[in-house]
Amino acid sequence: MTTQIAIRLDDRELAALDAEVADGRAANRSEAVRHGIARLQRDQRYRGEEAILIDLARRGELIYPDLDGVLDLPHPALD
Repeated sequence: MTTQIAIRLDDRELAALDAEVADGRAANRSEAVRHGIARLQRDQRYRGEEAILIDLARRGELIYPDLDGVLDLPHPALD
């Protein structure tokens, strides 16, 4: 389901939106807005994941326990 909304943009914001369309990064203004919202959602998700990782590190827990010891594996000489 989609919902139509009305928003107010200043001239700079509208120009940036139209540039996305003119440069072919979005098919139309609506798609450009959806791209912006998707980026916002990714940023929100990354901040949440970052907070979890910081909390684990502060507690001294392994952040990626399945990778523990990977750096200790024997490596061939580079020379």
